[in-house]
Amino acid sequence: MSTKKSVRPPAARGPAAQLARQFQAHAQRFTEAMKRSDYASASQAAEAALKIQPGNMGVLADYALSLMRQKRHEKAHEVYLRVYKANGGRVQAGSTWLDGLAEVCGWLERPDDVRRYGKESLEQADARLGQGQAVSIPASAPPAFEANHPERNIIAYTLFGGSPRYCEPAVKNVEVAADLFPQWRCRVYLDDSVPAAVQWRLREAGAQVVDMTGQAQDGVHPLMWRFLAVDDPGVTRFLIRDADALLSEREQMAVQEWIASPFWFHHMRDYFTHTELILAGLWGGCRGVLPPLKPLMQGWLSRQGDVTRFADQIFLREAVWPTLRQSVLNHDAFFDFHGAHPFPAHPPIRWNTGSFHVGSNASFQGIRGSSSKADGEQQSWAVLDEHGVTVCAYSSPVREKIWSADLPFFLVEPIAAGRWKVQLLS
Repeated sequence: MSTKKSVRPPAARGPAAQLARQFQAHAQRFTEAMKRSDYASASQAAEAALKIQPGNMGVLADYALSLMRQKRHEKAHEVYLRVYKANGGRVQAGSTWLDGLAEVCGWLERPDDVRRYGKESLEQADARLGQGQAVSIPASAPPAFEANHPERNIIAYTLFGGSPRYCEPAVKNVEVAADLFPQWRCRVYLDDSVPAAVQWRLREAGAQVVDMTGQAQDGVHPLMWRFLAVDDPGVTRFLIRDADALLSEREQMAVQEWIASPFWFHHMRDYFTHTELILAGLWGGCRGVLPPLKPLMQGWLSRQGDVTRFADQIFLREAVWPTLRQSVLNHDAFFDFHGAHPFPAHPPIRWNTGSFHVGSNASFQGIRGSSSKADGEQQSWAVLDEHGVTVCAYSSPVREKIWSADLPFFLVEPIAAGRWKVQLLS
């Protein structure tokens, strides 16, 4: 046994150590404020940290993001440009700040700069990840589209929880798909957290419902359930979509162009924030190229220390992009990246929101009301149409005698116009 004594280094002392502790405290304040969407407090914490380390690129990038989330776009743009002009120091800023610069240019209506910075971000990501482990694309043409077998052409969704923000657009998508995508079948992967009434409505509208409750999840994160359609031997072509984004005529024509093309995969970018290599709800493909995704997802998830709400996109960029990039019809309205094609001409879009784009969040509005219930209790409510028929019913937690819920615009608009009404239940 060694008799050598272990020596603990002395605690850091002096002004430098004090500043380091203050810097860490400001960084912690920033992180906590961002988590609760208190962007003004986050900016204040970043400003305090920058007084200690004015040239810290990571803090500058975080500061710019907090400013952008407050809609202080000019100031955010100024800070992002400081990072951009730092050249060698940019690496300290992380991997997402260039996406932020492209986004803020979108808010400032600078399309040339959106294209410049967004394309640069995508090209840098492709350089980092595009040469990863990939499967070779077959020399043969992709399988023919089986128009007479919609059960082999799947539009796959994930749905969990009881929020109308996701449940109502999911039901609407199944209804709309019967018109826009009659040669396809919607499939919804969900668990028992989805209200039984919503599950019934999905089935009534024609969706396949796959129950992922309990052991069926088998180490696959809910955000990624929809990717299981890729492994189904009964599926020839698949589209992976977000439950809260509505199908449209613009998407319909893009998919038709892909079906007629020689490409094995399809991807769409239709907004200035679409700077991810694969947007988790805007891609599709043909079965027979990708390896089974379930074991890949299980292994990838088991190695993650912290699974965020972007886990699906991170997985796709690392595990799927190297293969997809070899044969993809990429419809891109903004960035001219990776052989981009413009969206084809299409009939008028039925969703008259003024800012609709492929992949846009339908639940950008909400409703609220007073309640006699105590804080933390659930207030049940229903939306009734002009005939008094129940359109949907949910419950929302009460906070300071107020309940609220995010709802898709196609429910909010008739309520706001006075044609429909919200009725409190028990």
